[in-house]
Formats: sequence, C-alpha cells, structure tokens
Amino acid sequence: MVVPSQRLVWISAAIFLPLLAAAGFSPALSAPCSALFAVCLLAAAADAWAGWHRVKQIGAGAPAYLRLTKDVPAVLPLTLRNGCGADRKVRVGVVMPEGMESAKPVLDPNLPPGSALLHWNCTGRARGDHPLRRIYIEAVSPLGLWEARAAKAVDCTFRVYPNMRDPATAGLFLKTAGLGVRTYRQVGRGREFEQLRHYLAGDSFEDIHWKATAKRGYPTVKLYRVEHAQEVYAVIDSSRLSAREGILENYVNAALHLALVAERQGDRFGLVTFSDRTHKFLRARNGMDHFRLCRETIYNLHAGRVSPDFRDCITSLQTNLRRRALLVFFTSLDDALLAETFERDIGLLSRRHAVLVNVTQTSGMTPLFSRAPEDLDSLYDGLAGQLLWNRMRTLKIALQNRGVKLFIVDPERIKAQVTSQYLDVKRRQVL
Repeated sequence: MVVPSQRLVWISAAIFLPLLAAAGFSPALSAPCSALFAVCLLAAAADAWAGWHRVKQIGAGAPAYLRLTKDVPAVLPLTLRNGCGADRKVRVGVVMPEGMESAKPVLDPNLPPGSALLHWNCTGRARGDHPLRRIYIEAVSPLGLWEARAAKAVDCTFRVYPNMRDPATAGLFLKTAGLGVRTYRQVGRGREFEQLRHYLAGDSFEDIHWKATAKRGYPTVKLYRVEHAQEVYAVIDSSRLSAREGILENYVNAALHLALVAERQGDRFGLVTFSDRTHKFLRARNGMDHFRLCRETIYNLHAGRVSPDFRDCITSLQTNLRRRALLVFFTSLDDALLAETFERDIGLLSRRHAVLVNVTQTSGMTPLFSRAPEDLDSLYDGLAGQLLWNRMRTLKIALQNRGVKLFIVDPERIKAQVTSQYLDVKRRQVL
C-alpha cells in the first residue's frame, strides 16, 4: 500500500492549486499548465512506484519459537534484510498477539545493506501459545512524496510458560538439599524391606524372619526403611468451572510446584488433565527432564466451556495406574450436581489410592460473618456464600467417610498448602 506523505500534501498545495487557478483565469495558460500538471503527476507516479519497489526489497524474519516466562521481559530478535545497495531509513511495526505486550509498537531503525538484527522488547502476560504471523514495514519513496507500506509474513510463536520465579518455588531449583525445609518427626518405621541382621535384645518378635532363621541357624530379623520413589499424580480439571477468577492458572502453578517438591523428596511425579474427557496422561517419572516435559504438557492448558466428566477421568486412572499412588485433584465442586457425581464415583479410586482434593475458595464461598455486610445486597450475597460454604463442609465430611480428604485452599497460598498436604502424607506414610 502506498499513501501520500506530508511533503506531497504541501507540494500539492504550493504547485497544483496555483496551476489550476491560473488555467481557470487565463485560457491561454491552460495548455502549459496542463502540460506541467501532467509532468508532475508522472513524476509523482514514478516516485510512488520507486517507493513500492524499495519496500519490496526489504525482507523480514523471526525465530519459529520464542520461549518466555509469564510477566518477565524478553527480547524478540527480528532479522531485517535490506536488498538495496545503500542504507535505508524504515519504520517497523509489530502488532503483538493477544496475551503479549510491547512498550513500543513502532521502531525507526536505519538498515544497512544486507541483514540486520533488530531487538524488540516484549512481555508475555498470558500463559500459552501466541502466534505472530506478520510485521509491518514502511519506507519513504526517493523523492519523499509517498510512504510505501507492506506486511511481511513471519512464522513465529511465543511460548509463554508459567512463572516459577516466586521465592517459594525458586528455592527448589537450588542444589543445596533441604534448604529452608523444616524437619518433621516421621510416623512409623517404614514399610520397604532393606536388609536382614542378627536378632538383638529388644527387637520385636514380629520382625523375625523365620525362613532366614531356619536356614542360617540363628535368629534373624528384618529391617525396614521409609519408602522412596513413590508415585504422585496431579489431576487438573480444565473445564468451565476452572475458567473463573484465574483458578486454572493457580492450579497449573501449584501442580508444577508439587512436581519440584516431589523431585526433592525422591518421588516420581505424573500429570493428568481432563475436562469432558481425559486429555493427557503423563506417567510418573523423576528427573528434571521429566519436569520440563510436564511443563511442556500444561503450559498451553486452557479452560473449555464444557462440564467435567469425572467418571471418564476416574476410569482412565484405574486403567493406567498399576500401583498405589497419591492422587492430588485440582477441581471445583461448588456446583451441586457435579459435587454429587464426584462423591459417587471417587470411591472407586480411594479404595486403592490415596486421594486429596483441592478446591479453590472463590469470592462467593465465604462464611457470612467473615466480614460485616455493608448493605442489603451484600447481606444476601453473604447468605449465598454461607449456604455454599455449608454445602462444601457437608461434602468434605461425606468424602472423608470414603477415605478422601477435601481441602478448601486459598488462591494466594495454594502452593504452600498443597506442599503441606503432600509432606503430611509422606510423614504419616499413607502410601
């Protein structure tokens, strides 16, 4: 596209208008004025063509993928190719996709002949993939009468990952083991067999290994240790109820934080995502490579406008899990019908696995007198919140009777609360 510049407007006002006025007042001057007018039009047309050819000689490129951390400033490297034999002053504009932000929408670099690298500052504000398909370049024509603009196709995708740089999570990446971790007394003696040794005074008769005693000819007892390499699964609900108030964002951050804590404890971590069906099942493993795989699996997870199918998720877990595991559900149960369905089906899992359920406390799920009502409308809102709170307490008791623990977590403290739940399970050797 070619648009007139401000110089062309001033030249038109200074030359074309007087020529038209002279031709109108004096018929004898109409022929020379018309000829001069035609020459000016041809010069302007030639300049417009030269400007369009100039902008066509400028190419653009960008990396196929650019990985960013949410709310952390980054730089997009743009490669601009100047096919002309001289420096070119251009304007470059980038319309960031939704979820991305840039402080300067337009830059005015001076491109030398050949390729040049342009650093574009940007920040990811929303987790997930954000494609960038074109950038816009503007070049001035040789006479400065026109501004030629063209859209250059690029194939770049911003991959914005969850921000794990808060103090609670950043410490888990340190090499120092156990840094800042409080030591708790272990309940019990462990369940995993370690070795055999001679019977000593004070050892329990229940620990005597009778076959080894008969084979060796002296009393032999079994020693146990606390189990390691247990399986922990985060089960994330990405249905319509998780789209409210940033609930899914908190679930994703808490799941990745739990993965790092499980890695520190020597356990294996797995991941399950579901909505109206089971989307992803990532079998439990350990190591930082597996953590990166978990991050790649859920960084682009978004809530859909569908109701969750708990039965399909539970059936999938029963089919794929071969050994007893800790299942940490991240879901919303403030819908009465969904809560009833979940309560009915979760018993199939709790017979074999340890199940924890985390429900985010929303703004409408608060006791009535947690804050003083300001007017009649706020009083009715408080009554609705109290009814929902009572229903969640009733559900908590019903799930507890089935061997399932329900926790109403604070969105601001969900990482610490989920970590405390997991460490408590480890301490009590529930698995």
